[in-house]
Amino acid sequence: MNERSKYHRLGEPGGPGCNLSTLPILAKNEHGQEVSGKLFSAPKPASELEMLRAIAKHLGVKWGRDELGWWAAVLDN
Repeated sequence: MNERSKYHRLGEPGGPGCNLSTLPILAKNEHGQEVSGKLFSAPKPASELEMLRAIAKHLGVKWGRDELGWWAAVLDN
């Protein structure tokens, strides 16, 4: 496999997401420090997969599939 084909990506995942509601929360991280976050909620008829697709889109995850399998790219903030 050459260098170019190693990073070649094709296609995107299909399927719908769902509407999300968010609620701001406070939680503790692995060091016991309080941090802010979000609680995501989906309407009852939504499936787990639809909710995961919607969360990934909300968080800016770029994902797809190629001959090597599924991939996801997440930018550092």
